[in-house]
Amino acid sequence: MIRKMIRLALWGVAGRRREIIEELHRLGVLHLEQAGRRSGTESARLNMLRLLRGKVLGLIESLGWDGWTSLSEGSIDDAEKLLSALPPEELAPEIERSLEEFGKRLSGLLDERTAAEDLLLRAKKARDILDRFSAFFRRDDAGSPGTTTLWLIPQNTVQQALGALHGAFSAGGEAWEGRHHFVPGNDALGVLALRVSPELEEEASAILSRWKALPWHLPPFCSGVSVEHSLPVIGKKMEELSGRIETLSGDLRRTSGEWGPRLAALFLFIDGRTEQAAVEAGLGSSEDTFPLHGWLPEDALDSTVSAMKGRFGDDVLLQWRHPGEKDWSSVPTSLKNSPLCAPFELFLKLLRPPSYSGVDPTTAVAIFFPFFSGCMIGDMGYGVLILLLSLKLKKAVRPLLRDIGSILLSVSLWSIVWGAAWGESFGDAGHRLFHLEPLWLERSVSVLPVVVFTIALGAAHVFFGLLLGIYQGIRNRHRHLWMEKAGNLAVLLALVAGLTALRGKLPGGIFTVPLSLLVIGLALLIRGGGIGGIIETLGSIGNIISYVRIAAIGLSSAILALVASKFLDVFGLSVFGIFLALMIHLLNFVLAIGGSGLHSARLHYVEFFGKFYSGNGKEYTPFQRRSGSSWKKHS
Repeated sequence: MIRKMIRLALWGVAGRRREIIEELHRLGVLHLEQAGRRSGTESARLNMLRLLRGKVLGLIESLGWDGWTSLSEGSIDDAEKLLSALPPEELAPEIERSLEEFGKRLSGLLDERTAAEDLLLRAKKARDILDRFSAFFRRDDAGSPGTTTLWLIPQNTVQQALGALHGAFSAGGEAWEGRHHFVPGNDALGVLALRVSPELEEEASAILSRWKALPWHLPPFCSGVSVEHSLPVIGKKMEELSGRIETLSGDLRRTSGEWGPRLAALFLFIDGRTEQAAVEAGLGSSEDTFPLHGWLPEDALDSTVSAMKGRFGDDVLLQWRHPGEKDWSSVPTSLKNSPLCAPFELFLKLLRPPSYSGVDPTTAVAIFFPFFSGCMIGDMGYGVLILLLSLKLKKAVRPLLRDIGSILLSVSLWSIVWGAAWGESFGDAGHRLFHLEPLWLERSVSVLPVVVFTIALGAAHVFFGLLLGIYQGIRNRHRHLWMEKAGNLAVLLALVAGLTALRGKLPGGIFTVPLSLLVIGLALLIRGGGIGGIIETLGSIGNIISYVRIAAIGLSSAILALVASKFLDVFGLSVFGIFLALMIHLLNFVLAIGGSGLHSARLHYVEFFGKFYSGNGKEYTPFQRRSGSSWKKHS
């Protein structure tokens, strides 16, 4: 249901401007419409608050805290009470000091962990390289003393470098065998290990540099350790670094759990003050008074007026009126539905809000969506599983998951009802085990009646959408709109009546009824929409036929469930047979939920909403404090 809105105008004493804005923010019902110039002082305050807000958000992100949806209103209220007790001139500097102290401690922990992670990564890379040369390091070279060095060398020059080194070793009278080992890399570089005597070190380095080789160095914690003996040192250091990183990560997790909610509450407090400062900075005011105006729901008018008058008395002047027809395009749309239907407002989140003078389809969606989805699933066993899943989701912290749980709850109940009508429980398992029989018909056998039934459902759904379109056109005095919808409906009724008469269900003389409807409908169509109206009618016929998807998807689900039982017939109650049957049922269960939800939603968005929905409304965004979940949604 679209709530009735009231245009509210407020004039306040300039000396109490900030208090009045804070009270409106606390009440959280007024959709503000105001603009004005910002003074230098006011803009400076606003910029300071924005800077503080950004710093707090940066600290929260550095902590890795993401518990916005679990942030309680109580913690936000406590933070607001505590911070509101500070004098306004001390608020920002005190928050700034606290953030600076906490930021230094957090930065120290994060920097230490980052440094440890970088060093651990370097140690792992060094170990991986040295592991390739472990056999080379273990060779008995007591008779050929020297220093072992590692070099990164392009693989296309390694042979030339090795040839030059061989010549140098031969000229120096030293053995070449066992003095080098080369390991190709994954890229253009490989790693060369070379054991060289002190007399040839300088010449070997010059040769390798000439062939574009670069010396490879051990990590800094291996200072004074030879390459051959570095692996144990690296392994020990990796254990120390891993333990230190785990300790630091534990400290950060505890810090995040303790300070994350506090910083989030602080952020929301500063966010609210920033919004208030933005409104204050945008006011066009005289020396004595300032104006504010906007929209609020009619059911919140009395409490708002009472609260404002009770606190400010004659320091505020309030005037209000109902919107006129000329205001409808600027009035924000606020929806209010019963607890059973409210979760289905989720379907409108993907569209622009309905216009203020339009129709809220939430109740219709709450009725038809689970009905269609349940008809497609049509299995008592699957319905019970969906019921259990919905109860789990309804306990979730996030409001979105709770809404999905409520929707699935309705779908599960209709799935059980339709499962009883079709006589299905995990396919034919209910019939095999408990002699379950359909209360109406078996859809896997009686295909044609099910198809006819779903087309009739589609006709009823589309007719209802056209009736809503006619109502909306008459209400908004859009003659062409209601005439086009009425003509569309009359032509469709004429076709239905004509088909009924052709099947002999009506006396021959009554055949003039569909003919009369057809003539009237065509006249209205041409008057209301011209050729486009006739094309729209042809589209409506296609819309009705598309409801056959309800029967088709339901039939495919029923057949797939029967296939699962056939595996037990073929393989018996063996592990393999039971496994295959369960996998088929699991696949069918997932497809049933996804397919029924997707196609039922499509029937609403395309076939139903297209007959009346006008998504050109303005979203109702009251001036209020944001909760954790609403902040997370918009962040």
